[in-house]
Amino acid sequence: MKLQLYELELTSGIVQVPIIAVFTKHDQFRRDIKMKLEDKRRDPALLDTEVEAIFNRHYLGRLTGPPPFIRLEGEDLHCH
Repeated sequence: MKLQLYELELTSGIVQVPIIAVFTKHDQFRRDIKMKLEDKRRDPALLDTEVEAIFNRHYLGRLTGPPPFIRLEGEDLHCH
């Protein structure tokens, strides 16, 4: 995977730095979008695919080029 480099201008000149997008609370995003889609009576078998398409369109689509990215989710703390 090739990292996209962005130029950062400092007092001593221009430096190129790699950018990695980090999306936090991805699990909450998935829950919220799934509930909205369920309210619209979407096919339950296609919910994950639709959630991924929405994420790609609304978030990754706003980034220039294909930068590497990370999606962070909360820890599942179910006690048994």
